[in-house]
Amino acid sequence: MKPTLRVRALRVFEAFAGIGAQSAALKRLGAKYRVVGTCEWLVDAVICYDAIHHYGEDFEASYGAIPDYQKQIEYLSQFEFSRDSVKPTKLNSLGQDVIEQLYIANKRNNNYGSINHLTGKVMPNCDLLIYSFPCQDLSTGGNCKGMKKDSGTRSSLLWEIARVLRELHALNKLPRYLLMENVKTILSDRYKEDLTEFLKFLESIGYKNDDPTILNAKDFGIPQDRVRAFIASTLSSKPLKISKSIKTAEKTEALDAMKFLRLDYGNEVLRVEADIAQLNKTPSRQVMWELNGMAANSDTIIRTITCNMDRTRTAALFYYAGAKGNSYRRLTIREAFLFMGFTEEEYERTTHLEFTYRRMNRLIGNSIVVDVLAAIFREMFAGRYGIEQKGK
Repeated sequence: MKPTLRVRALRVFEAFAGIGAQSAALKRLGAKYRVVGTCEWLVDAVICYDAIHHYGEDFEASYGAIPDYQKQIEYLSQFEFSRDSVKPTKLNSLGQDVIEQLYIANKRNNNYGSINHLTGKVMPNCDLLIYSFPCQDLSTGGNCKGMKKDSGTRSSLLWEIARVLRELHALNKLPRYLLMENVKTILSDRYKEDLTEFLKFLESIGYKNDDPTILNAKDFGIPQDRVRAFIASTLSSKPLKISKSIKTAEKTEALDAMKFLRLDYGNEVLRVEADIAQLNKTPSRQVMWELNGMAANSDTIIRTITCNMDRTRTAALFYYAGAKGNSYRRLTIREAFLFMGFTEEEYERTTHLEFTYRRMNRLIGNSIVVDVLAAIFREMFAGRYGIEQKGK
């Protein structure tokens, strides 16, 4: 009888963790992994991450009894959080119920709060660091403020990753693998100088960088036209070269939006969700309809899901006769989760939070498509950490 080989877990640190698409992708692959830490300062994201990835866990069995409010505040005061992802929030403004939610979530997520306060000294050892830093200032919606070092823009938080890596390098704690994700405009001439400077920094501390990979969710079984750029790096004598091999891994099966849309309005839950997503018929919404109106059928391919689906250009609008009469509706949050590659069960785990449509929209719009990440991780780690080789 052959001895059972023990597979070491991939130790993962999720910077700008959001709601944890990274962890969801590794789970989808059946990977043996352990999230040793996250870095996220948006209160809603921290709480939602916990709901998705730690649902049903017995908190007290792992961390002991939940302390009183003052002790919760003392613990959370070590970190910096935000309600709006723009400025820090005073903890005593959150209310006792939210403080308890945040306390539990922060403990279970092993979250370090704002990237500005993470140091190499306290960051746990990891094999893979994933950093999906804010994209707002790389887009026209953010007035193209850019990501230049010391500029103070949200996208310039990339340089906080450089700072942490520099500190880890001095401590001989560098993770073996890095994965960057952002909008494809990061590769444009406007930001070429800054990106080149960052990649040269990675090379200076020992990393080999892959060529940037531009991937579209609709090439991976998801009927959403969502294009994003990825750059993998490794501490090795040669790059991983997933930018070439990932192309051969793209899925080719026919897209079917009906697997993602929830149109059974006889189901009371789905009907209520559709009513919440319905828009009033106003002149501005009529313009939205003319730009974004779609037929809800198997051939539908939605546009990119953003963090605000009430903008003039939105992912999709569908005709809907609901609580507000005959008009149209956006994607429901359930549908948005599915179009981002999350499972229905993962969505259901968040419903008890009772976040508003707008709050949930922001979280899912800022996430990463799980199926795309899964394809990347399969290329990076096939045959290791419990991830099967391609074709098996």
